[in-house]
Amino acid sequence: MAATDAMKTMPWIEWLDLDTELGEDGSVRSILRRPKPEHINHNGHVNAPVIYGVAEVAGAGAAVMAAGAAATSAYIVIRSATIEYQRPAQGGITASGKVDPSVAAEIQRALQAGEGQDVDVDVSLTDQDGTITGACKFVVSMRPNRTDRG
Repeated sequence: MAATDAMKTMPWIEWLDLDTELGEDGSVRSILRRPKPEHINHNGHVNAPVIYGVAEVAGAGAAVMAAGAAATSAYIVIRSATIEYQRPAQGGITASGKVDPSVAAEIQRALQAGEGQDVDVDVSLTDQDGTITGACKFVVSMRPNRTDRG
């Protein structure tokens, strides 16, 4: 399975009921259009951990897109993350991330050379009405896959 296919079929993504859009420019948009009751907090807004989950899909997805074909043989995890919630998200959440093309070229070079790479990915957050609700910064760790890793 291609790494980009996994961004749409992972059980976590299916549970969230995300629409994941992959842009030709390497951007990734993860959209929670149909919040479930369990996605909503006691104030009637999208719950913070759900927002983080939607953002993580866009951030890691942007790193995978940047790695291109080299992602299929890489071990990819979130190394660190920060999130700033600026206002409550109402009616849904969209997370948008992209890696600069010059960084993408370096990621591909490193992975093809058998080297690891940490990638900074900024993700913007907007609610159903397009109102900015927050921002995230992820450090995505990409390493050549090891045969002893299960």
